[in-house]
Amino acid sequence: MADHLTTVILISVIFMMLGVGLKTPLREVLDVARRIGLVMRGVLANFVIVPVLVCLSLIWLPLDPDVKLGILLMAAAPIAPMVPPFVDMAKGDVAYSVGLMIIVALLSVVLTPLILGLAIPESVGDVALNPLEIVKTLLIAQLIPIGLGMAIRSRSPRWSERLLQFVPKVGQYGLILGVGLIMVSQAAQILSISLLAHLVIPLWVVAFLFIGDWMLVGETAPRRRALAVATAIRNVPLAFLIAGQSFPGTVVAPVTLLMSAYVMIFSIAYGRLMERRGTALPR
Repeated sequence: MADHLTTVILISVIFMMLGVGLKTPLREVLDVARRIGLVMRGVLANFVIVPVLVCLSLIWLPLDPDVKLGILLMAAAPIAPMVPPFVDMAKGDVAYSVGLMIIVALLSVVLTPLILGLAIPESVGDVALNPLEIVKTLLIAQLIPIGLGMAIRSRSPRWSERLLQFVPKVGQYGLILGVGLIMVSQAAQILSISLLAHLVIPLWVVAFLFIGDWMLVGETAPRRRALAVATAIRNVPLAFLIAGQSFPGTVVAPVTLLMSAYVMIFSIAYGRLMERRGTALPR
């Protein structure tokens, strides 16, 4: 059953990424890409600062190896396709978040396997990791559907509008169904995760918000809020797929689901807070 549910999630992520490509004009991504400083700060926050700090903390924390691996997978898989709605809720710069999300999705094909390959031996120990399998997952789940969606939009805006009426919904509903069924089927494993993990994970989510905000000090409040939310919302579906395919039969996948719950709760709370205050996090 777990294999079937993993397939459901994979298909759902493909539809979500296809939807992102369908509604993202290439010029919007290029406009963000031209702002080298903004892009580099977003990339550094997500691919360098977050993984390095998480990796260093995991060396000293007395957590089970599988729990550490699940947290590392989340740290190495940044910016989920559901980021833009949360950025909009927080009154952030949605265009910047979408452009950065596309750029990060492209970079993930190379950087996520590299980060895991460098981090896992130091933080977890002797763990089998298949970088080619991870690259394959990233290509199938992210790069190809985004590229296809953007190509359809460029070639035929009318068809892209028609597809947008149902493609994102299929992805969202499929993801909710798949994750919900998996959480029910793996409830015992989730409950077996240590109390320390339940304390550490939400602290890291809050830290991700501050890291993203801090990286854009000096920029506009909407842009700071955008990177704060984008840095906090890790790519849970992608991390789960990698966990299910590379580390089956362990609590690695349940850890990614547990972290996803905290990510959603804190991101919604942050969005509501920023919507009320109309300001960025304290500098």
